[in-house]
Amino acid sequence: MSLHNNLKKITENAVLLMADKHQTDISMYSDSLIQNVIQNRMTVLSEDQHEKYFQFLAITPEEAIQLNNSLSNSYSSFYRNPLTFAFLYQYVLPRIIADKVNSNNNEIRIWSAGCAYGQEAYSLAMITDDLIKNTNTNAWFSIFATDKLTTELESARRGIYYSEDIKNVPHGYVEAYFQKKGETYTISDHIKKHVEFSEFDLLNSTTSAPPTSIFGDFDLVMCCNVLFYYKPAIQKMMLEKFNRSLTENGFLVTGEAETGIVNSAAGFRNYMSPAAIYRKR
Repeated sequence: MSLHNNLKKITENAVLLMADKHQTDISMYSDSLIQNVIQNRMTVLSEDQHEKYFQFLAITPEEAIQLNNSLSNSYSSFYRNPLTFAFLYQYVLPRIIADKVNSNNNEIRIWSAGCAYGQEAYSLAMITDDLIKNTNTNAWFSIFATDKLTTELESARRGIYYSEDIKNVPHGYVEAYFQKKGETYTISDHIKKHVEFSEFDLLNSTTSAPPTSIFGDFDLVMCCNVLFYYKPAIQKMMLEKFNRSLTENGFLVTGEAETGIVNSAAGFRNYMSPAAIYRKR
């Protein structure tokens, strides 16, 4: 059997086994992600044979939970992509703020989709707050940050981080937007009041926006390094969801590794190459 066919068989076996033995659907994830996670789990368990690993997985609910959790990427960091955030600060958000002022609609609405531990949402909140202060307008902003994992959301609401976590945060923002308590740094209440964290499953095809946002109508949706974990049909469904939730000419931001996915989909046009910043068609 060729390596390609062998890897395909591994993925198929994992999907069927998780559905049959543990009533858990992992079919939406990309084959490469499933294969990588299985290999990582085998390494952790010091197992070098797929057949033996699947035998263990079949009779061990705890391992099924570990495997499923490993498929849900929870990595996040402040200002993860400096180029993207530089463009957001210099061009995109000023454009949104100016449009709001000109239209006498003072609320800026942002969705951080797949927010994990909150760093992306708080990064957006800090630069938006800074820009509004600098432009001396009466604009207001609301950030709706969502994830399907409640443990991550609880941590995000607390907004407590360590020095290693905030190494990419500009020094001036650390001074202005964090409170140092011992070895930890806590997001200020001023920033927290702009960010609403809620549970939301991007894979739910019947919804277009977080219920807490009521009607969507976002000026900016940021969903970075999420799309490429899923199969093309799921990617398409997510992008259609984002398109429906955006205002006319609203902005979508993804990870740089996902530009090919968005470029090949309908509904968006690249706004600021080489950054993965798009505008609704």
